[in-house]
Amino acid sequence: MKLHFKNYSTCGEPLFILHGLFGSLTNWNWHSKQFSEQFSVYGVDLRNHGESPHDDTLNYDVMAQDVVQLFDDLEISSASVIGHSMGGKAAMTLALLHPECVRKLVVVDIA
Repeated sequence: MKLHFKNYSTCGEPLFILHGLFGSLTNWNWHSKQFSEQFSVYGVDLRNHGESPHDDTLNYDVMAQDVVQLFDDLEISSASVIGHSMGGKAAMTLALLHPECVRKLVVVDIA
């Protein structure tokens, strides 16, 4: 699945931000702009959220695979990832299934 994303800057190492349930990349606009002073920040709309496509399948494995596809499309081999709530669980799944893709992981406010 081709995820919708926004690139806030092109300076520094890549940093991907994954929002929480019922959210979108815009939930992290302020933080993304702040981080963009030191990182190449990518805000991501996960599947079934924001402007990304919708699909009947929604679980952490497919969300992680969607992020891997986005990395591939952008020709990024690995990045730091911040995940909030549902996005945190997707980010942890990404790190477990594809550890070569995750340089650093920050998980915020998960249940």
